[in-house]
Amino acid sequence: MSALTETLFDAEFYGHTKGAFTGAIQDRKGYIEITSGGTLFLDEIGSLPPESQGKLLRVIQEGEYVKLGTSRPQGVDIRFIAATNVELDKLQQQGLFRKDLFYRLCGAWLDLPPLRDRMEDIVLLVEAFLREHGSNHSSKDIEEPVWTLLNAYDYPGNVRELKSIVQHAANLSIRGKSISVHHLPAHVRTALSNNHRLLTTVPLDGIAPLAAVEKDHIIKAYRHTGSNKLQTARLLEISMNTLRRKLQSYGMAQ
Repeated sequence: MSALTETLFDAEFYGHTKGAFTGAIQDRKGYIEITSGGTLFLDEIGSLPPESQGKLLRVIQEGEYVKLGTSRPQGVDIRFIAATNVELDKLQQQGLFRKDLFYRLCGAWLDLPPLRDRMEDIVLLVEAFLREHGSNHSSKDIEEPVWTLLNAYDYPGNVRELKSIVQHAANLSIRGKSISVHHLPAHVRTALSNNHRLLTTVPLDGIAPLAAVEKDHIIKAYRHTGSNKLQTARLLEISMNTLRRKLQSYGMAQ
């Protein structure tokens, strides 16, 4: 939505006929017509200009639109899914987002926490990004210290930053070799060097503290079972409550 100015909205969403305006040399379908009968994803909905918000609201309410260059309304059947990385309540208070559009879009609301609040997703995301990147590496090729660092980082750039980190490491590592700490981006390693969550995992004169050994062992078992808490607890011969408490302290489970 941030790429759509008020002047572009009508042409991009509604489409136009040949000669509808200067430069319209042929008929063109808009997003609404193309998506009729399906789902239209509106990314960064909070960036849509207020005037365009009103036009979108009419489409949602009336289930119809008018293509540029025509005067006859056309009916549509579309499911809208919108995403935002800003708080729409605050935009409403500032007069930047229409309340009626907000309530129209809120048929169902999914609040996705930032990555730093759901660190247990890191393993699955890393595996997905390696496959998407076309890398010959898998999560098994990543050394344990790398997992420790990835679980301690705060990810100010959220999931997109993790994807960039994975691609960076995969590009620098040699095919058939493991991914180690020095393959991580410099800014990540610099940020982690002052992270208090790593203090208990830094080896002292080559000998890691007992808490660090225990943490690495539990995390390794947790990944081995595919993040199955019950199987992990049985494998480690500890109670579920103990496992949950340990994982929570590592920032890996709720």
